[in-house]
Amino acid sequence: MRKEFSRATKVQVIKRATRDYVIYCEKCGLPARRWQIDHMRADGLMGEPTLENAQLLGECCYKGKNAADAGAIALAKRQEAYHLGAKQKRRKPKDRTPYRPAAGKTRLQREWDL
Repeated sequence: MRKEFSRATKVQVIKRATRDYVIYCEKCGLPARRWQIDHMRADGLMGEPTLENAQLLGECCYKGKNAADAGAIALAKRQEAYHLGAKQKRRKPKDRTPYRPAAGKTRLQREWDL
C-alpha cells in the first residue's frame, strides 16, 4: 500500500521550494506552475514518507522520474520473485514471418490464396 506524505511534511517541502513567493522545482530549479511532491527514493522501493525523502518536482521533471521509478519497481519485483523461487509462465513464441502481400494481386485475390 502506498504511503502518502503527511500534511505537515508537504507544507515543509513547499516552504523549502519557495523563494520570493514563487515555487521552484527542486531538481532542475525552474519555476513550477504545476508540481508534485514526490519520494526521492520511490515508495515501491521502500522509500519512507519523511521530509528527507520528499522533493517538489515540476511537471518538467516529474514525468521522467515517474517513468524511471515504475521501471525500477517492476525490476525489483521480478528480482524478488526470482529470489523466492517463483517462475514466470513460459510464453509461446510468436510467429516471426513478416507479412508480404503477393505482388500484383488485389486484396480479394490475396484473401482467396489463404
